[in-house]
Amino acid sequence: MSKTPINEAILSQVLHNVRNGQLRRCIEMGLEPEILAQLQQPSALSLLLNTPVSWCSVKIDGNMVKKILNGAQRSDEEVRMIERALRLGATTHMLQQFFGLSPQDVALQRLILGITARRGRWREFSEQTDADLWYRWTHLMKEHQVDQADSIAMLDIAMLVAEEMKSPHSEDADEAMESLSLAIIWHRIKNWIKEGLYPPARENSYNSRKRNPLLGQHIALRPAEGESEQ
Repeated sequence: MSKTPINEAILSQVLHNVRNGQLRRCIEMGLEPEILAQLQQPSALSLLLNTPVSWCSVKIDGNMVKKILNGAQRSDEEVRMIERALRLGATTHMLQQFFGLSPQDVALQRLILGITARRGRWREFSEQTDADLWYRWTHLMKEHQVDQADSIAMLDIAMLVAEEMKSPHSEDADEAMESLSLAIIWHRIKNWIKEGLYPPARENSYNSRKRNPLLGQHIALRPAEGESEQ
């Protein structure tokens, strides 16, 4: 009789788990408690080890393999961009959308960087801040000649705006721009594009909208589905 390599490998792992008290892992592998008890007998171990019949199988998770390989191949620039987005307040949904990170990956990155995910409704901000945000975003889009089809370039511009609004130009609290998270800024940008305000048909397209009496004094933001601050 010849041994089956896969049987030998699995049995070795089972014995390792048993010796380390990790019985739950053995049960999750498909071994019932009664079988684990029998494995205490050398004769049972010998039978399972030397049988030519394969009593286990291995299934490869192709998607997981791709994720691991893709993660290993991330460029230093992309890693820096992910960290930058997290520090500026990107949501888990955004990092999934742009970089294919799983919620577990995002949570781990936040833990490593010491960042706490914000939860709950997004804050309201003033109409003046909304106008400042619009001006800086459209100005940077034009300056860097960013195409709307280039989502990563669009995100980079949004991060530039977030960094500017995170570091007020004035020491006067009334004159300084309000600090907004990247998630809020990105949500606003998507709304402008959805509403057809960008690219501007004319220079005063946003100002015309601002004069709409239904707009009110503050811009009330609510996360879209899948975009809560986390």
